Amino acid sequence: MINSRWPVFLLTVLCPLACANANGQGPLPSAKQIIAQYDQALGGRDAIMRHSSSTTRGSMEVHDGPTVFKTSLVYYARAPYQRLEKVSLPNGRGDLLNGFDGEVAWSFDPRPDGGAQISSGDDRESAKRDADFYYPLSELSWFKSMDTAGVETFEGRPCFRLHGINNWNKANDHFYDVETHLLAGYEFASPMGLTHEIFSDYRKMDGVLVPMKQTVKVQAKDGTWNPVYLLTFDSVTFNDVDPSVFTLPPSVRAIAEKEKQPAKP
Repeated sequence: MINSRWPVFLLTVLCPLACANANGQGPLPSAKQIIAQYDQALGGRDAIMRHSSSTTRGSMEVHDGPTVFKTSLVYYARAPYQRLEKVSLPNGRGDLLNGFDGEVAWSFDPRPDGGAQISSGDDRESAKRDADFYYPLSELSWFKSMDTAGVETFEGRPCFRLHGINNWNKANDHFYDVETHLLAGYEFASPMGLTHEIFSDYRKMDGVLVPMKQTVKVQAKDGTWNPVYLLTFDSVTFNDVDPSVFTLPPSVRAIAEKEKQPAKP
């Protein structure tokens, strides 16, 4: 499954419909029920568990004010917690890498002011969550609490809004389409501001529905939502990733080995 979740932080204003379902009749379904409907809509547990790795290829548009540039990307994922994202920089300047090998959360920027980095603490936990190949099935295990907050319009669709506090005490809102039961998106605070990550254009790939478009928008001071990233996936294939893909690059491994050494007295 594709997981390109960003760190999630902020609870925004809750929907006032917390005591009514989508038709205004009776109590809302629980978060557990809504997520179970989502798993079934994707294709069901057996279809999801039939896959143990995936390769996703596509392109990414980056919006920087009036400037837009497009680049290629590929995501490799493998159960239970391995992930490598590779985004090609324009003009042959190399690849931005972001990975989790099952233990180490790391990134590499080939530009002169970049280099290798290793994440720790909450950032590492966030990277591990993003690498959870079976996240739709294990979603609630990542949260201390998850409650149905109401029904509201998200990106033009009526959705159940779930508000959760994750295991590292950050607020996180999920939106599930009332009609299709599919994940419509997330709302969270990022360094850019209040952010929407939107999932759309679901297509069946080897028995599982996959969102072939992911859009990231940030709310401006006037309340409008402006696109920052647009990811369009051209292909998703399953059970085709060699474990060696997740081997740490030498520069990252050097940092990881150094951090394992005991501190000198």
